[in-house]
This record gives sequence, structure tokens and C-alpha cells, in this order.
Amino acid sequence: MKDRLVSALPYLALAAAAVLVVVLGQQKRDLIEQVEKAQLDLRRATTEPLRGMYMPAFNAPTVEGDSATIGHLPGEGRQVLLMYTTTCPFCLSSIPAWKEVTAAVDTMTGMRAKVFGVSLDSADVTRQYITKHGLPYPTIRFPDSRTAGMYRAGTVPVTLVLDENGRAVYTRTGELRDRAAIDSVIAAIQWRPAPRDSAAAPQPAQPATTTSTAGA
Repeated sequence: MKDRLVSALPYLALAAAAVLVVVLGQQKRDLIEQVEKAQLDLRRATTEPLRGMYMPAFNAPTVEGDSATIGHLPGEGRQVLLMYTTTCPFCLSSIPAWKEVTAAVDTMTGMRAKVFGVSLDSADVTRQYITKHGLPYPTIRFPDSRTAGMYRAGTVPVTLVLDENGRAVYTRTGELRDRAAIDSVIAAIQWRPAPRDSAAAPQPAQPATTTSTAGA
């Protein structure tokens, strides 16, 4: 019996070592995932607009020749900003959803709202893009790079809903196509803070954010 136990020791040691390797491998994978998530959260916190942020108000002419004030509204209301470039494929594939959101806003009676495209390209190129794709919303451009930076207009497309004070009540960076995502934008536009709790603007349920690799 003793001899059998002695002869089995190397196999037991090998099995224990194999289990240890598996455990250490899983711990390594978990650590890598935690680091990657922390890196993603840090990147998003510095390059993408986040819910609850206050965006600066600014005046800008629309590409169509009118004028607009972004980031501030007298009284209660919402502004929907659709940031894009004319070369971004994810922006192009988001246009049908953006048109649907615009149509919903146009028939909305419970909340005053306005949709604006925000092009990161030149005015001439943007006009051609608007005509080609029949964009139904007025389009503005940031007056300078500092303002664009404050709106974190780095990765596009971005769907951003602001309240009357310029606070982001909804943000989505990445393609907008599926039904749940479209509904979440419309719900955010219609959302009103509860009395005595206006400082907390809960984000309506939305699918996980996807990030386009086509940036400005």
C-alpha cells in the first residue's frame, strides 16, 4: 500500500500542478479583462460625451443659412444632436434611424424638441452630403475646435440629447440602427425629471454602446 502511494505521488503532484496552471490562467484572463475595461472606461470618460455632463452653449449658423443656439433653451425643451462626418460608414448607416427620430420629434406634443445634425466636415462637403441623403434636420458646425473638444466630438457617430440647460440626458456613441436603441432615444427626449429630483437624470434603458472606428 505504501509503495503504491509513493509511486502515485508524482502523478498527484502533476495533477495539482495542472490545476494550479488552470487557476492561474483564469486569474490572468480576469485581470486582463479588468485592465481592458478600465482602459475603455478611461477612454470613454475623456473622448465621449457622458450622461450628466453639462455642455457649453454656443451660437452657430446652420449650413442651410439660418441660425441656432445650441446647449440652451428658454423654458423646458430638448435638443437632439447627431454628430457625424461625411465619410463615416457608421454615420451613413445611422441615417434611417436619425430620420425616424426626427419624424417622432416633429409629431411630439408632450415635449418641445429640435433635432440638429452636427457635421465635423467643411460646409461645402456637408451641403452635398445633406442633399445626397435627404437629411431632414438643420445642420450646424462647431464654431471652433475648443467647442468641439468640449462636446467630445472625437468618435462618430454620436447621438446626444440635451435638456434646456445643456445637460446630457442621453448619449450614444456608435451606430444607431436597432429598434431598442431608437426607442431609447425617443424615450430620453420625452423624459422629465421627477419633482425635487431634477439633478438626477436617469438614462433610459439602451443597448450596449458600440463605437465606430471612423472618426473625424
